[in-house]
Amino acid sequence: MSAAAPGIQAIHFLAGAEVPRDLAADIIARASRRMAVPCHLEPDVWETRPVRLGGRDQIDADALLAGLDVLIRPGIVHVGLTGLDLGLALFTFVFGRARRGGQTAVVSLARLDPTHYGLAADPDLTARRSVAEIIHEIGHVAGLVHCDDFSCVMHFAPNVETIDLRGTAFCPACARALPPHLVLEQVNPRGD
Repeated sequence: MSAAAPGIQAIHFLAGAEVPRDLAADIIARASRRMAVPCHLEPDVWETRPVRLGGRDQIDADALLAGLDVLIRPGIVHVGLTGLDLGLALFTFVFGRARRGGQTAVVSLARLDPTHYGLAADPDLTARRSVAEIIHEIGHVAGLVHCDDFSCVMHFAPNVETIDLRGTAFCPACARALPPHLVLEQVNPRGD
């Protein structure tokens, strides 16, 4: 394992009750192989206090993110995994949310799961997509903005197909902008 990025010493994951524990463990194991800092699944279920968006059957992503902010500790990034469908007042839905340069992120598995689209369950595909979204949100935590390069993990994903196509690798410009040693060498751009 490489030295930790300045300011980020570990990533702690919290999983909501609606996320199967074995799936959460698989996602975090995969993400851990891509991070140079230790990744850890908190043993307790993430007790969320979901706030519904008015007139929609969705949860306010910013409210969930604010709920994670109470956990902030120096050097620790907290990532909440939820099975709830997330949205924002200005966006129909979001796969995840993070504060640029912050210490928290939230990732929703709802629209990363093929069953959301009427397809057969595929835990492997859900896990791969989740890792891609986690890396994207960690990029925001590390200070990156959305990238114009379609093959960069920091490219904005308006749909799940974009997540599948962009993979998990940072483009050279985004990789150079990351804190040193945050993300391991991009040896497998499919996130496996």
